[in-house]
Amino acid sequence: MRARRFPLAAILAGLAAVTVLASGCGTSVATTTPETTTVQIGATPWPNGTVGRYGLRIDPTLLSKLPALVGGNPIVQSADAEAQDLENPDLPANFDGIAEGGIGDITDANWLRVSIGRLRPEAQTDDFYSNWTDQYAQGVCSQADGVASVQQETIADRSVEVATCKGGVIAYTVRIADDILVSAQDLGPRRLGRQLMEALQ
Repeated sequence: MRARRFPLAAILAGLAAVTVLASGCGTSVATTTPETTTVQIGATPWPNGTVGRYGLRIDPTLLSKLPALVGGNPIVQSADAEAQDLENPDLPANFDGIAEGGIGDITDANWLRVSIGRLRPEAQTDDFYSNWTDQYAQGVCSQADGVASVQQETIADRSVEVATCKGGVIAYTVRIADDILVSAQDLGPRRLGRQLMEALQ
């Protein structure tokens, strides 16, 4: 399978540098049918999901595969990051659905950003995973003075790709099932990303 480039990594890294995480998003679940999105939506999550103009589905139910709390803090859905994903024409080729979340603001002493995606069958390969982890690490660390080191660690009996940036940010990538990929980045002494990896079921 030919390796593809995945600009989501750069998007996520940019969000880590400039985006304020959406808060106060405890909206009730509606029963309307998801509609195609042709313009960027404001920072209110769409509980039933939505489909972007390139065919990517935002699927908030994916967040239920993450622990409800990490370090005692809830993971909050990030509509800002999801709206960026909807504008990425490359993601639908490999992902059937994506959801974004996080803890804290980038001005906080500790913060976490996490992306969880459901892979299409053709993307459930070692080549895709290897390419994704490389692109994600490079994208995250491009906003944090570059990659200092990359290693594979066993966390909670799973093999996790861990990239440390020279600026202190750490990026994590793990498959929790053949079709489910989790990528996260954190900053701060609490290492919320590592706590997330340890808490994944």
